[in-house]
Amino acid sequence: MLLSRLGITFPAAFPAAGFSLFKPGKTLLKQSGQAGIELLIVWPVIVAAVFTFVQALIIWWGQQTLTVANQYAVRAGSINNGSHNAMVNTLVAGMAGLKPQLSTDNKMVAVTEALVEQRLHYAQFGQLKVLSPTVEDFRQFADWRWDDELKAEVLEISVDHYHARASSDGSEQWHQARVLVIETYWCLPLDIPIAGEFLSATQTLLSDSKAARYCATRSRVFNKPLWALSNTAQHSMLSGYRK
Repeated sequence: MLLSRLGITFPAAFPAAGFSLFKPGKTLLKQSGQAGIELLIVWPVIVAAVFTFVQALIIWWGQQTLTVANQYAVRAGSINNGSHNAMVNTLVAGMAGLKPQLSTDNKMVAVTEALVEQRLHYAQFGQLKVLSPTVEDFRQFADWRWDDELKAEVLEISVDHYHARASSDGSEQWHQARVLVIETYWCLPLDIPIAGEFLSATQTLLSDSKAARYCATRSRVFNKPLWALSNTAQHSMLSGYRK
């Protein structure tokens, strides 16, 4: 051999470590097989991580949208005598922003479709509750007043009540009763495969909030992954609160 004549020798550890200067094709094939196996193991993890990240961004955007929409809803209630319908309609209009209307020529049709879709979604997966004024507040502070627009007497917690303001023992309670506080639940559909089921199951397992329980029940009934969004908002009444 030429190498032996030249006095060139290689360490005995070379063959044991898998190094071979005389079988390059075999070595490359082995390395290619290892890379393929590693890709099969790692690729599903990467895909699942990307899907989960995208779904988490959608959840974050949904929560921000609900926060803004709920602020508008409580504002609508404060100027409309605490009307539940006014608050729900405003909430639905705000949540229509979850459905962008950018890929259509007729914007009005797109907006109408988004409003109808979110109204139907609210009927199945949403809830808006008035936390204040309470039933006891209404019983204690509501009185009959004349409404010029309705041309009739109405029972309401007035935004201005001389005797309540002048009272030394009930003034603080009356001021609190004039603050409209609402709490809203919104079950956000998780449409991205793998990530949606994972995140929905995680929230059901780890969260014991009322919103999470509310959406977990609907998730089982409708057999679809949902994420519970919730927000509480308040605003001083700008009109008398009525039942």
